[in-house]
Amino acid sequence: MRALVYQGPWTMTLEDVPEPVAQAGEVVIGVKAVGVCGSDIHGFTGSTGRRIAPMIMGHEFGGVITAVGEGVQTAKVGDEVVATPIFPFNGIGQRKVLGVFSTQGAYAERVVVHESMLLPKPAHISWQQAAMCEPLSVVLHAISRTPIPLMGTVAIVGAGSIGLLTMMAARLAGAGKIIMTDMSQHRLEMAEEMGADLAINIKEKDPVQTILDLTGGRGVDVTLEAVGLSATVQQAHKITRNGGHITWIGNNAKMIELDMQEVVARELTVCGTYGFSTEFPLALQAIASGRINVEPLIERVATLEEGPQLIHDFAAGKSELAKVILEP
Repeated sequence: MRALVYQGPWTMTLEDVPEPVAQAGEVVIGVKAVGVCGSDIHGFTGSTGRRIAPMIMGHEFGGVITAVGEGVQTAKVGDEVVATPIFPFNGIGQRKVLGVFSTQGAYAERVVVHESMLLPKPAHISWQQAAMCEPLSVVLHAISRTPIPLMGTVAIVGAGSIGLLTMMAARLAGAGKIIMTDMSQHRLEMAEEMGADLAINIKEKDPVQTILDLTGGRGVDVTLEAVGLSATVQQAHKITRNGGHITWIGNNAKMIELDMQEVVARELTVCGTYGFSTEFPLALQAIASGRINVEPLIERVATLEEGPQLIHDFAAGKSELAKVILEP
């Protein structure tokens, strides 16, 4: 079968690779759509150490079951499914995640998952929408860990796909005014079209001073940081009011610089959030019900052949597209 193989930093090629085989309790899925995630972009550059070459990335996907292994209870060939990328945890060693470290992922025509990772795809949603279930799950988990006051003022640092999904989920959670910051004018315009009250281009305005002026010098109640770099984390802390809450979603730089005295003296609460736990079915429900409209984020649908160049362009800062979906 065809798959995109990560060969090392800045190198990904389209290859013919062996067909995956379902072991006991597993199924093979013919991939219909798979999203390109920001973590894959960082992995492609070799900066995170969370992608070990050679391997197949990709963990946001849905497809049709093409084969089942021994002992599979309910799944059957032909079922249309959406899959969480997190394999059942046996309590020994590191949690196994599809398309991370050396576990083969879904930038391929077919992929193997455990039966327990499957949810049926609602018939009325598209494969592209189904592929957005995983990133929305990450966002819903972050929101579940963030005490957003009813009608409170919320800032979101970073207007990529995670930031834009966070904006919509924060509104569902009761946020009043939502402020987005980014350096991409294209993504900021998307944010305003999708419901942000204010979008600040940090290349044109000082985001800290602008937000402090807007809030009478107080700062926002809650900030969600969706980039993961020293500069953006520092910005998130400075725009949050004394006693306020900051949730870190971004997972980019391994080490960041932070003013600890600012956290202590201003009694800021800092919360990390990673992946998701019980939110995957809720994300699928939110998409299927229309409570979260993911379609505006999907700006490009491409083939596997186009994948390496698209991923390279993202990594090189040449693309501002919110979300790219590959269709193997």
